[in-house]
Amino acid sequence: MIISLGLTAFRRLALLGALTACAACAAANVDYFTDNGYGNTVSTIHHPAAEHFNGVTYVAYSGPHEDPYVAAYVHATGQWIGPVQAGVNPMGKSPDQIDPGELDNHGRPSLVVDRQGFIHLIFGGHGGDSSLGENKFGTPGKGRFIHVVSAKPGDISTWRILDNVSPFGTYSQWVKRANGDLYLFYRHGSHRSDWVYQKSTDDGRTFAPPVSVLKHQRSAGKLTVHDSWYAWFDNGRGDTITASYVYHPCANPGHTNQRNETYYMLMDCRDGAWTNVQGETLTLPVTKASADQLTLIQATGTERTNHGTCRVDADGRPHVYFRFPHGEVRYFRWDGKAWLPPTKVADASGGGRDGDFIIDSPLKVRMFLNQSRDGTGSIDWWNTTDGGRTWARGDNVFSLNGAGFEMTTLVRNAHPDARMLVGGQVADQEHLYHRMYLIGDRGPLGRPAVEASQLGDRLELIKALPKGTPKKDAKRKKKLGLADDEP
Repeated sequence: MIISLGLTAFRRLALLGALTACAACAAANVDYFTDNGYGNTVSTIHHPAAEHFNGVTYVAYSGPHEDPYVAAYVHATGQWIGPVQAGVNPMGKSPDQIDPGELDNHGRPSLVVDRQGFIHLIFGGHGGDSSLGENKFGTPGKGRFIHVVSAKPGDISTWRILDNVSPFGTYSQWVKRANGDLYLFYRHGSHRSDWVYQKSTDDGRTFAPPVSVLKHQRSAGKLTVHDSWYAWFDNGRGDTITASYVYHPCANPGHTNQRNETYYMLMDCRDGAWTNVQGETLTLPVTKASADQLTLIQATGTERTNHGTCRVDADGRPHVYFRFPHGEVRYFRWDGKAWLPPTKVADASGGGRDGDFIIDSPLKVRMFLNQSRDGTGSIDWWNTTDGGRTWARGDNVFSLNGAGFEMTTLVRNAHPDARMLVGGQVADQEHLYHRMYLIGDRGPLGRPAVEASQLGDRLELIKALPKGTPKKDAKRKKKLGLADDEP
């Protein structure tokens, strides 16, 4: 399948933007770049969702019918191009749904730009349908893992499918190495599945077979529970890739959204060997028993936790945060000898939820977090200068009354004006469309309202749709861990 505006049309869009720059400045500007984000548009576990490359920031998110959409911001001219549909999510539904319980958020796109400038997306999978064949690393689910690439470098108008990764995937995570090698990490199936990676040395044109990293299996002494995981992978220092993760006791019957414990390990990309933070060799795939013995950061007991992000400082020591109940964000740091006691970053009244961070030095860290205070969504910097012992709220970057935000990780190779792609969330609206923002140190990079408006009369048509599952039932399913929401 090819989805295309045509290169000529794409160039006309860019030329039109340049020729009408002055008129655009005079037009009414809005702080979002599009209004057609759909459902739960982005997340930190599907990452990166954006990359800055050769003066352009490319962003990807879930649009109408949960299909992947891509837009591009040209920093030199201050112009937006797109958004453009880049593929078809097999889990998307038509017509537009209005109930959150009908969504399956696992097919969100993640984006990477290879060293030649081609843009790659992975999207569409929640473990892969059983009709796709045998899943050797777990249990099938829904949809299909799909890899698309731009037809030309830097051109978002035309996309081609590359059928070169396993169809049994979800939670796609790109790691691009300094030498251009691409690693694609993901869960190879639904809940009861291994976490794996596939490696490409030719800019994503071919991939090696999956390598299992985290093992799913029946829990010791618990016939109805399987060991499962939620993991987050990214570049470490030098020739390493880091993994921070949490444990999920996957019960059937009696399934819940419980997650426990926090873990960390890393891979040496030169030989594919994995070690814990002390340098002890791990046997792949890592099981629950070996994780508890060798990679545990903190045993959280029955307290629910969830993944955050992980970065390393100039000394190669990991800094990581995890999310806890009531919106708490807790920060952990390895000092070379031990994991220091975790500290709570955001105050309780602020309800810190999710985001990412920048390490300026081993003791100086800046977190980019969303908050909800008195009905206002807010994105703020949180700063420490003493290695995480104390934190203080810094500059507010963006606030929105009556709304909240869904966060991504930081834009790869980010320009200061475009740190993070963010999806807006307005409670209790009668549709599932949301505005999308690209936010940097000076706030959002908006555009003229006439360009940002993509929906037309779509919202009017939605009002005539049947209500379907009541929203309160969708919320009940989410609370019980039965809904298809992440995580």
